[in-house]
Amino acid sequence: MTRDQLTLVAPALSRRAFLRLGGAAALVAAGGRLARVLPASAQSVTSVSTQLGWLASVAAAGDFVAIEKGYYRDAGIDVRIQPGGPAIDPIQNVASGAAVFGNAASNGILVNARAQGLPLRAFGTVLQRHPFAFFYLQESGIRTPRDFEGKTIGIQPTARPLLQAVLKRHQIAEDRVRVVFVGGDISPLLVKRVDVITGWVVDRLPQFENQGFGGSIRYLRLWDLGIRMYAYVYFTTDQVLRDRRDLVTRFLSASAKGWMYAREQPVEAADIVIRRTTGLDRSIELRTLQNQIPYMTSIATRQRGWGYMEPKVWSDLIETYRALDQIPKTVAVDEVATNEFVEMAKTPKV
Repeated sequence: MTRDQLTLVAPALSRRAFLRLGGAAALVAAGGRLARVLPASAQSVTSVSTQLGWLASVAAAGDFVAIEKGYYRDAGIDVRIQPGGPAIDPIQNVASGAAVFGNAASNGILVNARAQGLPLRAFGTVLQRHPFAFFYLQESGIRTPRDFEGKTIGIQPTARPLLQAVLKRHQIAEDRVRVVFVGGDISPLLVKRVDVITGWVVDRLPQFENQGFGGSIRYLRLWDLGIRMYAYVYFTTDQVLRDRRDLVTRFLSASAKGWMYAREQPVEAADIVIRRTTGLDRSIELRTLQNQIPYMTSIATRQRGWGYMEPKVWSDLIETYRALDQIPKTVAVDEVATNEFVEMAKTPKV
């Protein structure tokens, strides 16, 4: 059996924790490479890596839980999580085969990749509504996107097409707003260097609360403004979807179990992530996960199962990106997304 090449990202485990997690593998250095040594009884286990779209955090809580609780192992899969970051491109890592599965921050990334000719497709989504939003102080007088006129908006570079989509939809000329690029912190808004700042509701709100601004912050969600997107979207290559169908189905089924557990036990799930990563603030991570839970379900998941993606959400986004010249050509929905594996995995209807 050909083994997938992995990049190990989880922090080192103690011997006790290693044995508690199943202990099936020992890592040994061989010829300058890391090799996995499995007992005879575990030879049927398939090793795969999943590439996160950003740094490891509770955003991937369901995956961490599925590892900790043995859901992947029970499905015959040994999953290793590879964190992302500013210098890591999850799209290229999956397209090149450096990772078997990927987790995209938004389905817009996959639309762009497919339009560029990369053979990648989504096969499930964690969040049914993208939590991207525009934040502002209550005292600013902003109530609707029309109030963005004459204001300074602080965005991350990757958020420019999202801002453009909102401005176009609400008939606001781009030259009527001043756009500046900001980092990931909230200080530009708090010191009033900008009137509006972008970010995700799930983790931005705990940041504002920690600074004592929880009661004075208001926001407009991208979804509510008519730009509908998915977040934390599982994807892989066309070849994997074609040649390793059973693996994809088992992976998605086990991932669903992990996310259902995280949904019911967010405190334990957050602690699992904290143990397996470094540098995270437990209080913020827990509140982030609790904020994220309502975004995991929808009418579609109650009717079709966890992870299901509405084709119209994809088609509308493709049309929006094409109208904004964000993609060089249009793509068909079934080229970039499939619900086939959600149906085969029989994920919970929640």
